[in-house]
Amino acid sequence: MKKLLKKLFQKLIQKIIKKSVTAEVEEVVPAIVPETEPEDSSKKAIWKFILQTLISILTAILTALGATSCVNAL
Repeated sequence: MKKLLKKLFQKLIQKIIKKSVTAEVEEVVPAIVPETEPEDSSKKAIWKFILQTLISILTAILTALGATSCVNAL
């Protein structure tokens, strides 16, 4: 009985791993296939990166100022 359960459990895990790996590969492969991207897409990506970086920097500065003001209040 233990051997049967062990085999069933192994097959179940193998199927789950195979499905998850297949899903991951299918998501990654289409992103690699196009060799040239439209210029608008790359410009959008650059601006998105710049905005996210600025927001992160401003968030860090404001967090530091907020923590400083809380410490000074003590």
